[in-house]
Amino acid sequence: MNSNIKSVCNLSLPYPELRIERRNPRYAAMLSLAYAGQEGELPTILSYIYGSMVCANAMPEMLCQTLRCIAVAEMRHLEMLGELIFMLGGDPRFCTSNKRMGINTAMLPYKASPAEIIAQAIAGEKKAIKLYENLILSIDDKYVREVLRRIIKDEEHHLKIFSEMQYVPAPYRR
Repeated sequence: MNSNIKSVCNLSLPYPELRIERRNPRYAAMLSLAYAGQEGELPTILSYIYGSMVCANAMPEMLCQTLRCIAVAEMRHLEMLGELIFMLGGDPRFCTSNKRMGINTAMLPYKASPAEIIAQAIAGEKKAIKLYENLILSIDDKYVREVLRRIIKDEEHHLKIFSEMQYVPAPYRR
């Protein structure tokens, strides 16, 4: 991966230490939506990996590399959320807390054109930001909220990247 792309898609801000004020299975259940719910980190990672594969030889390499790089950042979010879920007393399975609303890969947005991939990424990043903002309002644990605020900064950065890519002239997007 181009080191320039890697430096562009990652913020140089540190992540807070993963800790909690106290165990709270209800908070763990709430975080499971951001972890592996249909709008969570797991389906986002899968969508970005898919997009990076179908763009090979069909789109600018920059889009493919950017999708891969941002997928790695989303994997870090997935890992942190999983650890917090476990620390709070939950089970970090790749499904939501009720075990019935797990990721259904048939429902992933399998977009193949650059414009569709970028539009889907923008919509997904906006939904992620809103989800994390709602979690911050609902979870009364200062340490968990600190992690969520840091994740929001990444999501806002990803939104900015994808938004800028949306305006690349068509001949360069192919």
